[in-house]
Amino acid sequence: MLGRLCLLLGFVSLLVGCGDPALHPISGKVSLDGKTYERLLVYFHPLDREPNEFSIGVGETDKDGVLVLRTSAGPGIATGNYRVTFSCIQAVRGGKTVTLGAGSEKADDDRSLVTKDIVPQQYGSKTDSPVEFQVQAGENVFDFDIPAK
Repeated sequence: MLGRLCLLLGFVSLLVGCGDPALHPISGKVSLDGKTYERLLVYFHPLDREPNEFSIGVGETDKDGVLVLRTSAGPGIATGNYRVTFSCIQAVRGGKTVTLGAGSEKADDDRSLVTKDIVPQQYGSKTDSPVEFQVQAGENVFDFDIPAK
């Protein structure tokens, strides 16, 4: 009887520390050389842990450059240190320059569509981006202007 009770208590104590990590909101404003772009993509890559659904963040800016970041587990991201990368894909469609993002219609079948990432290559690289951010418990503000060169 005492052996079963000890086994049960040991099992319960293991479960206590096994909850999902809390997600903390990230908001802010992101621009490229002082100009805001709708659908500029922002990625947070964990530096101090293995990537999982709580620690890979993706955000997209609105026309005013306002960013809201989320993970596949929901809005926000786990605490930790992250390398930040950016992407802003533009294309000419119907004589007009448009920015393509996560909410864009697919252009896979349009072979005449020429696209270009207008973010400098260094800032789009998971290994070379100089931008790092530490997410702390609570609200986090990430304001950043990507240099053009």
